[in-house]
Amino acid sequence: MQDQNEARAEARIRALKDRIARLGPMRPGLLTVQYKDPARRRGAYRQISYTFQRRSRSDYVRPDDLPRIRAELKNYARFKQLCERLVAESLALSKLRSSASRNRPRPPSA
Repeated sequence: MQDQNEARAEARIRALKDRIARLGPMRPGLLTVQYKDPARRRGAYRQISYTFQRRSRSDYVRPDDLPRIRAELKNYARFKQLCERLVAESLALSKLRSSASRNRPRPPSA
């Protein structure tokens, strides 16, 4: 039973790793609309803000690049979700293996 549970956990981990590998280009950040004249809400433009290597950055986004940027942001969000699940599954597998080693009979000491 223990071996079956470990095998299932390992299969889930492999499946998560495969899904992560297939994600494609990604980038962190938040896409917002800014205005040159905020009081009148005129002169709208898009901006992406993100933190990378403990440095906060902002970039302007051209209208032509919006679909690509949105797809990259979506991939990054999915990456974060999958990584969270991968860590959870890895912790569960580690606990399974720890409990299995505790429950094994020890050989008699000489």
